[in-house]
Amino acid sequence: MKGRRWEDLPFDCLIFVFCKLGFEDLTISVPFVCKSWYKASIDPDCWRVLNFKELDFSTKSKFIARFKRLYQLQSFSFSSFLKLCITKSHGSVIELRIPSLLGASLQQDLVLISIKCPKLKVLSLPTLLWNDDKQLPELICKWKEMETLEMTWKPISFLQMLEQIKLYCPNFSELNLCGFFNGKDAQAIIRCLPKLKCLFMSASFLRKNDLLMILEGCKELEEVNVSRCRGLDVDDAVLKKASKMKFEFEGCKPEENYGNTYYNYDDLFMELVFGY
Repeated sequence: MKGRRWEDLPFDCLIFVFCKLGFEDLTISVPFVCKSWYKASIDPDCWRVLNFKELDFSTKSKFIARFKRLYQLQSFSFSSFLKLCITKSHGSVIELRIPSLLGASLQQDLVLISIKCPKLKVLSLPTLLWNDDKQLPELICKWKEMETLEMTWKPISFLQMLEQIKLYCPNFSELNLCGFFNGKDAQAIIRCLPKLKCLFMSASFLRKNDLLMILEGCKELEEVNVSRCRGLDVDDAVLKKASKMKFEFEGCKPEENYGNTYYNYDDLFMELVFGY
């Protein structure tokens, strides 16, 4: 008796399996196996989670070289690839992660995401260029279901962004980013993110009083990570305030070593991210 072939699996089963695959398999492997696999691979359910961080977009990328060869393309751009993946989702994207792209502008990409991904729940962004940063707050209103925002570096428009999240994202519960945080930022987090459950500020510049303000004001916090923060003295008062949540603070350095050594944002960025 002959065994069953993979291509003969029920369509729903194929989709279930393909939803578990990585981006590389879904774009340059599965579609070229057979017609049934191709048909299943373009189902919108397979494109609900778009994690571009798992792919190599460098100039020597083997993925790009193979993608161009298989699809008979002369050139490749991240923006075009993003548009292709979003189109396949038919508006069903719930999670989207964008990698760092060596200074490339994401302005048009962010506009596209705001229009075509209304169900987005999780958004992860790299450090944004100035113009990209400025437009971020006005796009927040398009993502009314957003729950999680991750950013490599705190945007210049941070305060405006939080105000928009307060207005348009009622289920927002997780913030993950690195940067320089002061009292105004702490007050804005408390005022704008009342349902915040997870706050990750690892490798940021953060003073003890501002952290205490956040721990006191955000009543629903369940997890906080301030590990490797500069300017932060984690003493008994902080530990007591964080005693009922998961709290990570390894590698923090107190303010007397770092309080007045930064002359601009670039100096701080190099210290926090690269340790210079």
